[in-house]
Amino acid sequence: MDEINKILEASDILFRKYGIRSVTMTDIARQLGISKKTLYLHIENKRDLVTKMMQRYIAQEKSMCLQIKEGAENALDELIKISLYVQVQVKDINPSLLFDLQKYHRPVWELLDKYHKKDIAFLVESNLKRGVSEGLYRQDLFVELIAKIYVGLMPVLSNLDLFPADKFPTHILHKEFVKYHISGIVSEQGKKLLTSILENLDPEREIH
Repeated sequence: MDEINKILEASDILFRKYGIRSVTMTDIARQLGISKKTLYLHIENKRDLVTKMMQRYIAQEKSMCLQIKEGAENALDELIKISLYVQVQVKDINPSLLFDLQKYHRPVWELLDKYHKKDIAFLVESNLKRGVSEGLYRQDLFVELIAKIYVGLMPVLSNLDLFPADKFPTHILHKEFVKYHISGIVSEQGKKLLTSILENLDPEREIH
């Protein structure tokens, strides 16, 4: 692993645990066992660090989603596997991380928002079309609209006033959101397959 990735990996651990604002560059250097001077050879400042972390996160998620999509047996298999992957990613995130992004790193938050509106919307729409063609999703779905609704609701889930973290942990929010989405799109044939898929999941990873 090269130096920049070591820095991003260490920063990711700290930011997920404590949020962004409360973690200093000194904390990151200490976590890495290097001096701040060495750290600044690779990172301009904290804003640069957060930007690089988001770019890395987006690249990794896009790669994993594509990998899952290409290997999925059908639309439901694809949707559930991607959802489980995301659920693992968000499980241990400190809610203040999302708050810090929105308030103190707005350009980075907008980068994430752009990724959702473009790439995630395309992924959802593609999955919906696949499910309809396979007979697993309802034939009367307004695919483009549902994809936009799905993506449009994602920022709402980050609203800590509406969903306080102590009552609605991030991974629980995501799980219920996905269940809500699936229940509205599956056909009768899809419901039967969904039951079969969920029965064969590792109990600790189940969506239902």
